[in-house]
Amino acid sequence: MRFRAVLVVYLAAALCAAAVAVPVARAFLRVPPAGAAASSPPPAPAPVSPSTVVGHLRLAAQQPPPPPTIHAPADPNTITGPPYLKYFGWALLDRRTGQATGSANRETGTNTTESMLKVWIAAEYLRHTPHPSAGALGELHKMIVDSDDNVAFDYFHTEGGDATIHELVNVCGLTNTHTPGINEWSVTTMSPADAVRLGQCVASGTAAGPAWTDWLLKTMREVRGRVADQQRTTGGGRWGIIDALPPAMAAATSIKNGWTAQSDHNWHINCLAIHPDWILAVSLRYPWTGPDWQHSNNLQPGADACASVTRQLLTPPS
Repeated sequence: MRFRAVLVVYLAAALCAAAVAVPVARAFLRVPPAGAAASSPPPAPAPVSPSTVVGHLRLAAQQPPPPPTIHAPADPNTITGPPYLKYFGWALLDRRTGQATGSANRETGTNTTESMLKVWIAAEYLRHTPHPSAGALGELHKMIVDSDDNVAFDYFHTEGGDATIHELVNVCGLTNTHTPGINEWSVTTMSPADAVRLGQCVASGTAAGPAWTDWLLKTMREVRGRVADQQRTTGGGRWGIIDALPPAMAAATSIKNGWTAQSDHNWHINCLAIHPDWILAVSLRYPWTGPDWQHSNNLQPGADACASVTRQLLTPPS
């Protein structure tokens, strides 16, 4: 009997709670009155924009960080080359500030220019020939893009041989660039600082003249061919500084490298890059390997050394 009495009490309490709960639930759920259209959905909540304030927290889309760029290092001596180099120098001009820096030997050390000088050979011809023929432009394009030695030989001698090196020094204000006096363009010696001055001479329009500067810089952006594409007198010049640059920066950078396995049993390598914000030159030598200098087979370490210097100079934007 006691059990039945307790059960009756519990049932009565449950019925009372249900009677109270149904109206409350209707109030919260907004149950439509009888006869209302059952297909009318409740209004959708308004979308939340990225900048909507939630409590005390404002949500906003975060912009990705800008890519790194090249700046002068606080201590230029921290920029080093690989241990296999027999000679190493570099120079940098920050075109945004005008600051020039580089290795301690950037003014005094020299290297044979090799194909880097083809930039000047093209610029010199274009400055003196304001209306070049389509054939001449095609040959100059080949000399830069494919680093054609035979075209360089022809135009260098057309321009007067060693006389054009003396004009280079005067026009571009070089301080440690010399010709051995044998009318051979590739063995002109130049310091890293002068290589940067050559780059600035081209970029400013002084070297090629205002009519052809953009053409020359664009042609230098079209240099093609990897180390493996190198042939006896042409090809294979797109490597080095350009390998270390972020894609957008690389697309805006004009380059011309120089490289030859010389009779001193060393590769002589120069990397020159011109960007709207900076100009960088890297100069180096290291022993070549192979059966003879015409079949030397280790150019890649030189390309890697130029890229390594560039990576050390890449820093987040200030």
